[in-house]
Amino acid sequence: MEAMNKNIILAIVALAVLALAVAGYLYWKKPERPLESAADDLEQASASVPEINTNPVENEVPELNPVERVNPFKYENPLR
Repeated sequence: MEAMNKNIILAIVALAVLALAVAGYLYWKKPERPLESAADDLEQASASVPEINTNPVENEVPELNPVERVNPFKYENPLR
């Protein structure tokens, strides 16, 4: 009975090692994708994403500069 259990365990381990070896071989032998197709995929993905405007005042400049209104050194001293 002991020898039979050891043989079953040994067979299971051997099959697992063989399955991992075959899976590793297939993984390393798979064809590589050329970089051009990856770049094309990236362009297609970026083209499908809509452009989102996150700055509501993007090209608008305020008419008055608040620094010009409160700068004490811009005006002449009235006590001179």
